[in-house]
Amino acid sequence: MTNSATIRHRAWTLARLARPSLFPAVIAAAVVFTGGYFFKEQNRQNFQSELKSNVESELNLIATRLQSEINNNITALRGFANNISVSPDMPQPVFDQLATKLLLQNPQMVRVSAAPDAVIRMTFPLVGNERMIGTDFKKFRSSRVAVDRAQSKAKPIIAGPVRLPSGRTGFNLFSPVFTKSNETVAFWGFMEAVIDEKEIYRNARLFHDGNHEDEASRGHRHTDIQLAIRDVSVKNNIQDAFFGETSIFEKEPVIRQLDLPGGTWELAAIPASGWTQEPGNSSWLDAAVLIAAAIAIVPILLTGGLVNERQRNIAKLRSRERELLTVSHRLNLALESSNIGIWEIDLDTQQRSWDKRMYHLHGMRPGDGGPSFADWRQTVHPDDIAAASLTLFKALDEDQEYRSQYRVIMPDGGVRHVRNVGSTHTGADGKAKITGISWDVTDDVLMTEQLRSAKALAEAKNGELAEAKDRIEHNALHDPLTGLGNRRMLDKALETLSGARKDGLRNIAILHIDLDRFKQINDTLGHAAGDAMLVHASEILRSNVRAGDMVARIGGDEFVVLVTDPPGKSSLTHLSERIIAEMRQPVDYNGFPCRFGVSIGIAVAGDLAIDERQLLVNADIALYRAKENGRNRCEFFTEALQAEIITTKRIADEILEGIEKNQFVTWYQPQFEAGTLRLSGVEALIRWNHPRDGVLTPDKFLGIAEELNVVATLDRIVLDRALIDAMRWAAAGIDVPKISVNVSAKRLSDDTLLNSLRGLSFKPGQLSFELVESIFLDESDDIVTANIEGIKKLGIDIEIDDFGTGHTSIVSLLKIKPKRLKIDRQLVAPILTARKEQALIRSIIEIGRSLGIETVAEGVETMAHAEMLGLLGCDLLQGYAFSKPLTFDKFVAFATNEALQLAS
Repeated sequence: MTNSATIRHRAWTLARLARPSLFPAVIAAAVVFTGGYFFKEQNRQNFQSELKSNVESELNLIATRLQSEINNNITALRGFANNISVSPDMPQPVFDQLATKLLLQNPQMVRVSAAPDAVIRMTFPLVGNERMIGTDFKKFRSSRVAVDRAQSKAKPIIAGPVRLPSGRTGFNLFSPVFTKSNETVAFWGFMEAVIDEKEIYRNARLFHDGNHEDEASRGHRHTDIQLAIRDVSVKNNIQDAFFGETSIFEKEPVIRQLDLPGGTWELAAIPASGWTQEPGNSSWLDAAVLIAAAIAIVPILLTGGLVNERQRNIAKLRSRERELLTVSHRLNLALESSNIGIWEIDLDTQQRSWDKRMYHLHGMRPGDGGPSFADWRQTVHPDDIAAASLTLFKALDEDQEYRSQYRVIMPDGGVRHVRNVGSTHTGADGKAKITGISWDVTDDVLMTEQLRSAKALAEAKNGELAEAKDRIEHNALHDPLTGLGNRRMLDKALETLSGARKDGLRNIAILHIDLDRFKQINDTLGHAAGDAMLVHASEILRSNVRAGDMVARIGGDEFVVLVTDPPGKSSLTHLSERIIAEMRQPVDYNGFPCRFGVSIGIAVAGDLAIDERQLLVNADIALYRAKENGRNRCEFFTEALQAEIITTKRIADEILEGIEKNQFVTWYQPQFEAGTLRLSGVEALIRWNHPRDGVLTPDKFLGIAEELNVVATLDRIVLDRALIDAMRWAAAGIDVPKISVNVSAKRLSDDTLLNSLRGLSFKPGQLSFELVESIFLDESDDIVTANIEGIKKLGIDIEIDDFGTGHTSIVSLLKIKPKRLKIDRQLVAPILTARKEQALIRSIIEIGRSLGIETVAEGVETMAHAEMLGLLGCDLLQGYAFSKPLTFDKFVAFATNEALQLAS
């Protein structure tokens, strides 16, 4: 770290020295680097010129050697052609002899052929070239163009390269042969020779020794240059390079045209390392430029830095002088504005030196020589003189900082609080002195006293607020009427018990208590009576629970008892029974005896890891069961009860899903005339095509549907389906005089019922609505009465279902005037043996006849029942004796069969 810090310090020092001369150094550097740049650029241009000159020289040398090789071969072939011209009928042996000599003298030739009229007749060597005999040069376009050019120009030409039968490549030489007879020159044919491409390149020294054979074609790089050759004989059809890379022609190469017999080759060359290579002395030039720059810049930087350092030191001294004057001026202004006095005491002579502000602070007029100790004592409050003097002497003895505060009696009798701070030192004259400052802190002292008073007042207020907070918290956690804990307090207790149960699994139980008949007392005797009953109930609960248990009122007439560690289930039962027994006792209120009871639901956590709030829900479920079972009793929450609740919830969800998915369908049970046993109508019954449990009857789901408030929806499903099926029966020729549909009490109380019925299509008397007797028709409200009258006006008959089991009176029959009474199956089943039921049914039938009301007997199980009911005078019969409820298709089959039997 030390070395690193030293290096950074030295670097910073050098940078500070160099900063003033930076501009001249930059100019010098610019001059040096600019000159170096131009020198390097000139050097590069010279290198490029020399490089191009070397490439041109190498290319010219290669072109000369290549042309020389080709010309030698052409000359040799032309000599052979002259022999043919003299002896056009040269025999094969002579041809072979001359050809052997030619090939020996020209090793790059691999074949020579004689082709009179452009058709090869003789070739050498014949081995390996047998198939060449009879080859017509004018048959193929490539060779035809070449021989035509040779014939037209009467000169040898070179063509290719071409692929040889051996797989190698070579060039074709075609030399035209002319004969002379009787001073007449005639075209005889051609002498053709094949030059090995690789050999001619090697003889022209385009290859290195040791190059592999595959370097003869593409990608060859010469020692100093990269070379490419292409045929440009046809200007509009320039071929790719047959030697080297075609891309060389696109790299600004040096070009050389090589004119050959019968064509032109174009040679292109670039340096082996490309044109972008740098001269060999580039690094040396860079180093020279850097050295020159250093020689020019470093002295400038050092000289400028030293000069600037001197100027900076001078400026710093002047700046410090100005700062000192400024600080002194500011200090005087600050002391003047803050009324701070400065004092000094000579410890040897005890002589005091005060400025004018010190005199002002002590209510004295400035004098010569400074005040004496006695003068100072006269200004200080008598109660503070001893403490102030002691503090001063102690600071002097122990050589500590002097700090004191005392009161000064002003000439006008006022009191001023002065604070002093000082320290000992040795003056310029070598004497020990104590120097310090004093200032007026009267306002601070008064403010401190006010703050103390305010603090005391605030603490008193905080105490009152704490008491108010306690009252608010108590009110927030307690019921103001009964003084019991409320729902919030219960939640906090459950939360506390939740933590305790996690640690030790404490056993807890909840009793959810609801007052029975409390609403009647509240409605009849007023809320004051209800409040009195609630207070009475709370006192009973308090008196019956243990000291550690909690009682809370969580609703209007709902209470909860939270029992911790109950001895057992029996103890909870005894507690509940005591509460029920005491709650049954009448309570006097202003001379009126008030009676009410309680229903209690009990849930026990035990060792189960159950959420305490869920335990409250379980107790509520048990309370609901207690009310269902007759009230004034207690019920424990059990797994069976929970399973029942879960099952009910599942069925409720499935009912809603079934309505959405059209799972509810309509079945039909036929009704027959008692006298003729003819089909007189059907009762439309709802069934549930449950996807898991199959077809379900209403007793499996109707109760839950009533809780869901969807019975009216199911009624409408049955009605709509029945009317549609009625039209289908009519279309099939099946006569169904009437259809009976059940209507729930909920739907009968709907004020939109009539509007929904007006849009339906049916004939008067075709549709009947069955109303259950338990609707309490004689206590119906105006909407029910109006709906019944409106239904009858629409041509819909009214039937009273389950007649004889409910509360319908004769007055209700006179008021409603139903079309039919349906005698309940409970009365029909025993009539074969029970005379009382026979007499009762006979009475119902006679009442109906006297009022013009037809009777329908339900639950006719046997034909004996049917016969008995017919004798009693019943009008219509319905039951398993005739048919059970049927689906639409089965009813169609049943009705069709019934019609056929009647017809027969």
